Amino acid sequence: MKKKLSNKLIVFCLISLLFVLVSCDRNKGKCEDIAKQFVMAFNEGDKATIFEVFPDFKKYDNLQMSGTIGENGEVHVEKDDSTGLYIATINEVKKQRLVLSVDSTGTITIIDTYGVFRLDSISNEIALKTGVPVKKLSDVEMAKLMNSESDFIYKLQKEIGTSQLIAFYGAYSWGGFPGRGKGVEMRFTVSNTSSQTVNGKDYYLLVTPKQLSTGRSFPQKTIDGQDIAPDEVREFTSFDGALFNYANNRDFTYTVEVKFRTESLLDYIHKYATFKGDEYEDYLAHPFRAKVLDQGEDYVVSAEKTGVAYVYNEKKKNSAIVDTLYHRQYVKVIWESEVWATLYNKDFQFVGYIYTDDVVKPDVLKPIMIEERLLKSEDGKPISVYSTRPDKDGAKVVMTYPNGTKVFVDVLELFDDPLLYTRQPNGSMKVIGHVKLENLSGGDDSEDGDEEVGESLPDFG
Repeated sequence: MKKKLSNKLIVFCLISLLFVLVSCDRNKGKCEDIAKQFVMAFNEGDKATIFEVFPDFKKYDNLQMSGTIGENGEVHVEKDDSTGLYIATINEVKKQRLVLSVDSTGTITIIDTYGVFRLDSISNEIALKTGVPVKKLSDVEMAKLMNSESDFIYKLQKEIGTSQLIAFYGAYSWGGFPGRGKGVEMRFTVSNTSSQTVNGKDYYLLVTPKQLSTGRSFPQKTIDGQDIAPDEVREFTSFDGALFNYANNRDFTYTVEVKFRTESLLDYIHKYATFKGDEYEDYLAHPFRAKVLDQGEDYVVSAEKTGVAYVYNEKKKNSAIVDTLYHRQYVKVIWESEVWATLYNKDFQFVGYIYTDDVVKPDVLKPIMIEERLLKSEDGKPISVYSTRPDKDGAKVVMTYPNGTKVFVDVLELFDDPLLYTRQPNGSMKVIGHVKLENLSGGDDSEDGDEEVGESLPDFG
């Protein structure tokens, strides 16, 4: 009885195995039919059928059908046991293949191809110039990589944007302006650091005014671009008549961004980029860089707990300290991970590594508001500038100014003895020392309502 039962079990297993093999063969045959259907549709330019058997194709605008891909009799299908997918080889010499998937309901679809579709000419040229191994990647992988919204293209755009045009937050004035009435005038510059002229028609500037205390954005302004030659700096202005009260209450700031008008982001990259050939290799080596914003741009060291942030020579906590940075100091940063960032000096020379927790965007911190004021003293004597606050031990007089001299002071410190600044030849502001609050005017010294009543300059460190 046991022997008969054992024989029945063996027969059942053999039948089950045979059923599985027949089922696999049936799927293989169906995949071959789908592959032949695809080849015929491709060669005839029948996109409707292509969409039906390869539904993801419609997602990728940068993939194009070009030429023919072989004959039906050349199709050969094999199953990849490691993935459960079927591979249909169309042309062995050209390595043209289809990747087919069979779902639980038995539905067969093409999910990828190799060497079948072609990228558009601009995408293909950029891929070749940046070192992308175009013959090794699948068509879908290439389409995703060269998509205008991919991390890789974003990385290229940010690198070109950083090295091409740089918008510098400047200053703003508020008051009455001849012919325009009361309002706020924002002044800023754009620098071209590349080796070729950028056409004004290819870009514009997006100005975003904000309320300083809340971060709330006001209606944005667009400023048309101007031709900028290599190493040239151009000044731009934007006027808003509705924001006078915010600026007058020192509750105002703004940001400036360079935006491009070319037909597509890839058009711009193709037109202006100078490639080294290792961009794709660098993208693989530093994947986090492509996922974050503002690579290599100026940031501010926060270091709020200690007031000092440390720069390390390696990406680990016990590595040697090579430099120290003070709270609010501006640095150039490339984000390497969620923990570490690479630090560069103003000449973009590598310095070391810094904790990303110690680095924030400048607009995250409230900027130091600087305003032009008049120095005054009741007895007409010179006004002293101190090395530290006048009421502190060890305060020394470092400079004196005549009564009535116009100076720049930190208006956020007016309830204490404010910092005094001087404008440098390059337009930046340098701290000189402290002055007594009682030796400063109230800030609104204009008598004509059409004259400028205030000016705010950024903290240049």
